[in-house]
Amino acid sequence: MIRYAGMKILETLDELVDPKHTALLLWDFAENVVLNRYSTDDLIRNGSRLLRAARKHNVLRIFAHQNNMRIVGDTGAPTVRMRLTRAGKPVAGIAREPEPQGFPAKPQLVEAMRPKENEIVFEKFIPNAFLGTSFEWTLREHDIKTIILTGVNVATGINGAAREAICRGFYAVIAKDCVGTNSPEDYAAAVSYLEKIFDVSTSSAIISSWNKRKKKR
Repeated sequence: MIRYAGMKILETLDELVDPKHTALLLWDFAENVVLNRYSTDDLIRNGSRLLRAARKHNVLRIFAHQNNMRIVGDTGAPTVRMRLTRAGKPVAGIAREPEPQGFPAKPQLVEAMRPKENEIVFEKFIPNAFLGTSFEWTLREHDIKTIILTGVNVATGINGAAREAICRGFYAVIAKDCVGTNSPEDYAAAVSYLEKIFDVSTSSAIISSWNKRKKKR
């Protein structure tokens, strides 16, 4: 830990992911989101392994679950434009799409990443864990300093949540083998960008840190 200008700045990975002040965010592991990613098997295997370790070491687990809104219409015009841009489609193309009717069923999380009865779940509706949710209230209620981010999409929701976390006074650690996106190229670009700003680690390194701490007791 570095002491500077009256602050205590966490320095090492062991300090950052100390179970006493760490929360594991499981972002949008919905079947309709995760099962069509290029790295689905690795994402679920690594994510579920980290989740089991978090339960073993009493790390706070928080699941973000997409509500049943109409993705194309209910998030607002700027978000629609962003989604079209990411898909490489012209904005004018939306005019040829049928307008959404009614509301879809609430997405189900993949079986390996579902919360247990005593775990925290909040609904999200945009690619930011903090805006319009109870997420920050939960973090402060449990005296959390660090958020480990996992899930989909690393280029949007994970990126947005990590940036917002720093702005609100939390450390952000991205578990890079527990996040996914549409393609290897998209993943490489997103992770490369995140590594320039945030702490990016692997699930194995995080679990190793937790295991070392338990052995020292």
